[in-house]
Amino acid sequence: MEREARPLLSAAFVPAAGEGPWAAQHLAAAAMEYVDLARRAAVPPETLPMDDAFAPAVSLAMGNLPGSASVAGAVAARGHHWNPLSRLKLNTRQAVQVAVAGAIAIVVGREISEARYYWAVIAAFIAFSGTATRSETFIKATNRVVGTLVGLVAGVGLAHLTAGHTLTVLAVIILSMSCGFYLVRISYALMIFFVTIMVSQLYSVLNEFSVGLLVLRLQETAAGAAVGILVALFVLPTSTRDTVHSARSGFFTAVGALLRGVAGHLDGSAPAADLDALARTVDNQLHSLAMVSTPLTRRLLWGNDPRLVRHRLTLYAAVARRSRALAMAPQRVTDPESVAGLAAVSHSLAAAADDLAAHPERSATATAEVEYHLSTAEAALLHHRPESPTPLPPVTLPLIHLRQLLHDLAIIPRTAGPKHRKPPPPKLKLLAASAPPVPEDTPEPSRVPTQDAARPTPQWARTPQPSRSRGGN
Repeated sequence: MEREARPLLSAAFVPAAGEGPWAAQHLAAAAMEYVDLARRAAVPPETLPMDDAFAPAVSLAMGNLPGSASVAGAVAARGHHWNPLSRLKLNTRQAVQVAVAGAIAIVVGREISEARYYWAVIAAFIAFSGTATRSETFIKATNRVVGTLVGLVAGVGLAHLTAGHTLTVLAVIILSMSCGFYLVRISYALMIFFVTIMVSQLYSVLNEFSVGLLVLRLQETAAGAAVGILVALFVLPTSTRDTVHSARSGFFTAVGALLRGVAGHLDGSAPAADLDALARTVDNQLHSLAMVSTPLTRRLLWGNDPRLVRHRLTLYAAVARRSRALAMAPQRVTDPESVAGLAAVSHSLAAAADDLAAHPERSATATAEVEYHLSTAEAALLHHRPESPTPLPPVTLPLIHLRQLLHDLAIIPRTAGPKHRKPPPPKLKLLAASAPPVPEDTPEPSRVPTQDAARPTPQWARTPQPSRSRGGN
């Protein structure tokens, strides 16, 4: 193949009449590339011996990312100081909760209807399915009641429209099943809405449909959901805030591990650290933190500020994004000696992240240890800042951003509301210091410029300004 393709790539090749030279040359180039790849693939590259067993960066549950139970499993239930059952594992505690809720739902459901009490038992059982904290249980039980209520209204209307039309009823049932399972990831209430429509159509086909039956189903569902909520609140409850604090500690621990791995790459102490795996661990911890913090983004808990929670989740996402940029930065370093001094910055930020992981998010000011490590990192960044004409190393900018983000996450306002808003973060002094000096004749702007605004405009890009006369109109 190579012997036939090489003459086609030569300049002396003359195609036949009516044929273009490009098609033959493209085919020859592809053949040569295939031959080169086949020749290199014949000799497999050398692999280094692996001393440690393979450990995945992210653990999966049935092919999917684990739910909130993976975080809440390490959180003790409220009352663990006096109640020995609170120190049980999460799945055991949930088994106790389901047993208690099921027993109470049977009693309450039979008071409403002797024949249909199982609807209350199902509602109480489903409230604990796929949930780990009491806020998640409350939200799921409430969504079930809301979906049943709205679906009852739609189901009654559709049942009267499709009465006597079997094919139409079957079409509505199939469509309701499809829409319900398709929208379950968006809202559990939407799924229950379509399930209620499907149930009303099934009763219409079985000639058992009545408005009273659907109202009874709503009453039993509301009773079971109320029982599930009360049991989740008072029987071995798992606090949402405690679960969020546990996920927050895991997130900062993963960030600290990544920063230490980057420091090992910069100073050469641990060049074999897998920064990609560490970055994936940070992403997984961010996913867990965002998942368990979802109930706090709604006004469900006393003393909770959803706007503040959403703002801090944005900061956590920014930390994960800058961590990924930092993990890729050592690959773009051309002079390893020029960034060896930045390993101290990475170590200081790692120590600050470890301190944030050890201290709960309850103080209005950063701890002395966090402030010390962040100040040390800032001083090291200023000390290893290159001169003005020299561009910043690829590692410097992610470290600057991570230092600022960790400082913002180390502070939480005591009171939420418009009178106690969080003050705006200070400007990045390091970015301003790395910019070229501004000429003395440049007028001082009304606000602090950014790095791009502080850079002087080239002469060719300046727009001539009209001259001002004293007697101008």
